[in-house]
Amino acid sequence: MAAGDKATKRKGIQSVEIGMGVLDALVRLGRPSSMTEIAKASDLSPSQAHRYLASFVNTGFLRQDPATALYDLHSGALQLGLAAMARLDVFEQASRVAQELVEATGRTVQLAVWADLGPTVVRWYPGSPPIYTTLTIGSRLPLIQSATGKIFLSFLNESFVSDALQRELARDRTDGPIDIDAIRQQARREMSAGVDGTTIPGLRACAAPVFNLQGQLLLVVSVIASQSFRTDEDPQVRERLIAACRAITHRLGGRWPEQA
Repeated sequence: MAAGDKATKRKGIQSVEIGMGVLDALVRLGRPSSMTEIAKASDLSPSQAHRYLASFVNTGFLRQDPATALYDLHSGALQLGLAAMARLDVFEQASRVAQELVEATGRTVQLAVWADLGPTVVRWYPGSPPIYTTLTIGSRLPLIQSATGKIFLSFLNESFVSDALQRELARDRTDGPIDIDAIRQQARREMSAGVDGTTIPGLRACAAPVFNLQGQLLLVVSVIASQSFRTDEDPQVRERLIAACRAITHRLGGRWPEQA
């Protein structure tokens, strides 16, 4: 451990920290698990792990299936998790990561949610150099021609987007039909969507989803770049954006799609 880490890490009770490591191991395993599996995942001997597991069973944080002897989370862990989630501010968590994205990439970042009329910008974090655009907090974005809209189109329940989509298709006067299924398939496969100048000329954007506990789309994070930013850096920024959205999802106790 570095000297700085020693200085900042608070002195605690080692047995509590080890016990929390056992719980964390079971969470990471993602399924009911044997004592041997949990011990290995928490870097303990089976005898050490058994004592912690027994204590967590006694206090209601874990349960052991009498038929399989496998351990799993129980009501105490659920109550603690729900209480923690109730105290989470969605936008505070997302804002922290958004600001980190701005610092790491220099690009402008926006957050959007689904409102009555469609995708709506609710947070704006200017990059350096800043971009000049008519977009602002409260702006509504198109479903088909914006990166943010494509994410809502692809991950939000179709019953939510159908009316807005039909209105947009009726207004659109492109040269040919728009393949909505192809847009959805690509966004779901890549866990992101991008546009280059279709919403606002001269601006490129990439967007990715954030999910809640039930795996439902909660909000969309987008990174926006002007022509002053190099296009060959876009793939790296996209990967950083996806990782950031996955991190926000996990901080909120959300569920990232298994296929992704």
